[in-house]
Amino acid sequence: MNITNCPDQSWLVSYSGGGAPESVKLILQAHMAVCPKCRSALKLADQLGGQFLFSMDGEVTEEGKAPLPAVGLKSEEPVEWRKENVSDLTEVFNKYVGNNLSGFQWRAAGKGLRVCKLSESDGYRLLMLRADPGTVLPKHRHRGSELTLVLKGSYFCDDTIYRAGDVDDADDDSPHQPMVTNDSECICIAAIDGPLRLSSPVHRMIQPFLGI
Repeated sequence: MNITNCPDQSWLVSYSGGGAPESVKLILQAHMAVCPKCRSALKLADQLGGQFLFSMDGEVTEEGKAPLPAVGLKSEEPVEWRKENVSDLTEVFNKYVGNNLSGFQWRAAGKGLRVCKLSESDGYRLLMLRADPGTVLPKHRHRGSELTLVLKGSYFCDDTIYRAGDVDDADDDSPHQPMVTNDSECICIAAIDGPLRLSSPVHRMIQPFLGI
């Protein structure tokens, strides 16, 4: 799997120190399962954190160690690292939700787009999005951060293409409008901090019913 878009390094530092929100942890875990670059960055963050604790206390305590990556927000099952040869990441999230994609409670969110809200904690909402080939998603911006991991397929946003395993690390700088490529459906999972700021009045009207 060829990963070309990674989350900001600050997320990995937060993950290493145990400060990342649960929904963000899930996305980072799955991304690192297929991204050698981010696995190496996490290892470095762990080492630097350990050296800092050693300099403060003289030894690295058990509490200072980074948590073992695990599939799901409550599961103790470790992620199987080094999945570079897989074509998509849907299997990882099937384990998390205990169901396959057809079993989700999808809600229509416009032509060719379905949304499923998985959880909400620490101010973040965890959403699954499934879009048909060629679908143009609603134009929006953010009140906070948004991490989107592509599980299957691909989409364009702001002249960048995001494929399976890539992470779209968005903020509140400017509005954007993802467009799914024409070759296959696109399935993503997103951890969103705060409500989306939808540009269309129609989408704003139905926003409360979608939980986004």
